[in-house]
Amino acid sequence: MSLIRLGNKLPVTVGPDETVVRAACAMTERHVGAATVVDGTRVIGVVTERDVLQKVVAADRDPTITSVRDIMTSPAVSVGLNTSVATAAALMRKHHIRHLVVLDERETLVGMLALRYVLYDLLDDMERNVGDLIGYIMIDGPGG
Repeated sequence: MSLIRLGNKLPVTVGPDETVVRAACAMTERHVGAATVVDGTRVIGVVTERDVLQKVVAADRDPTITSVRDIMTSPAVSVGLNTSVATAAALMRKHHIRHLVVLDERETLVGMLALRYVLYDLLDDMERNVGDLIGYIMIDGPGG
């Protein structure tokens, strides 16, 4: 099953030379916590709310003149469309990140996967498994 089904919005993209305030506004308008940084069609990084908080606000930098290039996380950690949810979760855990860039087989950006969607999917799967186990346990066997 495709990972992109977990996040149905087109990803927010920003250029590396855009200001942090412009990137933050784009993320805010779309209600997302990260934007993919692209140079033409090539993914070169990711900028997140955490990047803005730590590298701009806490560092007392001016977001109206600081460029995305100066605070983005690069290279972006990415996965393919057919990556399993468990693999995506493991990558996020390994790299201590909350967003993965989703690329198609031609390395074209097709989505951004947020940790919350991965967790929702894993929880749904666990609930189904628990339901199946309860059903199995509760079935009357031979003789009743």
